[in-house]
Amino acid sequence: MPSMIGVSILCLALAPLPLQAAPKATKPSARPIVQQVIPPKTVYWMSAATQSGFGVGGKAPSAGDMMKMAMGGGSAGPMKLLNLDLGSKLPPAGPPTAQHFIPPAMTMGTALALKTPKKIVGTTAEPGDFERPKGRLLLFWGCGDTARPGQPVVFDFAKMAAGQVPAGLFGGEQVRIARGPSQSSWPTYGYWPNDDRGSRQSVPGDASLVGAHRVAGNYTPEIAFNLATDWMQGLDLRQAKLPSGALDLSWNGIPGTTAHFAQMMGAGGTGNEADGATIVFWSSSDSSTFVSGLSDYIAPAEAARLVGRKQLLPPAQTNCTIPKEAMAAAPTGLLTLVAHGPEENFVHPPRPADPKVPWVQDWTVKARYVSRTGGIAGMDMSAMGGSSSRRGKKGKPACQPNASDAMAEGLGGAVGGALGSMFGKKKKQPDCE
Repeated sequence: MPSMIGVSILCLALAPLPLQAAPKATKPSARPIVQQVIPPKTVYWMSAATQSGFGVGGKAPSAGDMMKMAMGGGSAGPMKLLNLDLGSKLPPAGPPTAQHFIPPAMTMGTALALKTPKKIVGTTAEPGDFERPKGRLLLFWGCGDTARPGQPVVFDFAKMAAGQVPAGLFGGEQVRIARGPSQSSWPTYGYWPNDDRGSRQSVPGDASLVGAHRVAGNYTPEIAFNLATDWMQGLDLRQAKLPSGALDLSWNGIPGTTAHFAQMMGAGGTGNEADGATIVFWSSSDSSTFVSGLSDYIAPAEAARLVGRKQLLPPAQTNCTIPKEAMAAAPTGLLTLVAHGPEENFVHPPRPADPKVPWVQDWTVKARYVSRTGGIAGMDMSAMGGSSSRRGKKGKPACQPNASDAMAEGLGGAVGGALGSMFGKKKKQPDCE
């Protein structure tokens, strides 16, 4: 007979195993609550620019301005420019009116009137006799004594006017530009400066934006905010022609700068009018860039991203060289330098701490800053009094035989006219002999 020990072992072996508890099912983690944001029905933008030298695209430089620039100096001093834009979806109580009440430090009175323009009525353009575009664009980019391999990239105006925009023309540009309120984007819009007599005053040189601001009107809630940031300092651009023919640019560093951008646009040619205009465009970007938003107002976060992509120069960099090949193609050109600046943003009411509560915004304000300067790259002093003094027998200016003479008459007009030839322009009888 089996021993008692053997029986015990056999019983234990045949005993059923204890049941184990099934693992608890894990609950899926709760999704984070995304707060609902209701955009404002009223937005207000303040664009503060500091302009030294002379502006490109604005008033043409006088002979005095060109003389100072050629001697290495700027204009009488930086100008302070201000643009105000108010957009609202709220219906006005009567004819739309609004005012921006300014701090005493602006020394421009108590308020600036924001005028609502009349609605634009579409008109049918009259058919005209257009010239076939002719000429070419030479595209350079990057800082350095010598142009990068493969430059310049050449584009034909006639093909571009026919809709054949080359893929490489804007290949390097991925700029995110925030657009402020305008007449076309908001039901009711007010702006300053406008064509009212009261807004024709220029901003005084000693004006300051720092302080309490308030906007009120019959199509906007009352907007109140305090600015701590003032106009940026002016840029002081210096030029030095290098023995190689390249043009070295240097400038002062400005507090608050987030990035820099430089560009040069000139008109060249063979001297034969049948060849058409030749536009030479150079930019400080490390990628192909042509008439881009890189000189516009750029938000600090976007500026930092573009510096990382080397489309903008870092804020600490204060020099750049235009390659000798670009200068040879356009010995005289319009030069622009931009120092992008900070922003101040306000939202009312503040964001609720509880993400379950929707953030219904009443109004927002954006104050943005930039500093710019302009100059003439490689202008020959003898060209200042050149062809502009030639007159015909009837007292009218002598007709310009080529783009070089037109540049002497007014560099800005020459470049603008050459750009117009990209897409064709209406034939115009010259008022000359």
